[in-house]
Amino acid sequence: MPDAKSIVVVGYHVWDDMLELAIRKGDRWVYPGYLPLMACEQAVRNYLEKNGYRAVANPPLSHKRLAQLAGFGNYGKNALIISPTFGPWLRLATILTNAEMIPDEPFEQNLCGNCEECVKACPVGALVPYKVDASKCLLGIHLLEKERFELNEEWTKYEPSLTKNSHLMCTACQKACKYGRELH
Repeated sequence: MPDAKSIVVVGYHVWDDMLELAIRKGDRWVYPGYLPLMACEQAVRNYLEKNGYRAVANPPLSHKRLAQLAGFGNYGKNALIISPTFGPWLRLATILTNAEMIPDEPFEQNLCGNCEECVKACPVGALVPYKVDASKCLLGIHLLEKERFELNEEWTKYEPSLTKNSHLMCTACQKACKYGRELH
């Protein structure tokens, strides 16, 4: 979008473990917990377009960096945005638009400090501070191998199966974070 002027960042608080549900549908996995975020993103796009602006959802930019610049929180050692209120329990989307908006202040505080509980909590050793190895991360494996993913017996503690076609995604690093625990 050559005339882009602003990026709107939307976040959805993942307030219950059921929003971490993965369901096998045929030969692929679907994630119904992302539907509220998609609805929010669509509402913002509709509003902008209704008012004569162009809007492009999820441009190829870092949602996490944009969320930090928009004041949502800091980039944590678990490689997620950590909000002082909601902790790492946010899903993010961005909308690029030619509407001119007043920018928010970036989030400058480091909420992690010396804490590395998320790194210690990772059951597969996929985390080093501020970086995740997607080829090891249980959630990353879902994204890299969408059709071929099969649950491993030892992972069921972190990704419990609800039925033969569903399970909850791993949130060990999120649960270890001291921020947002009381809201989740």
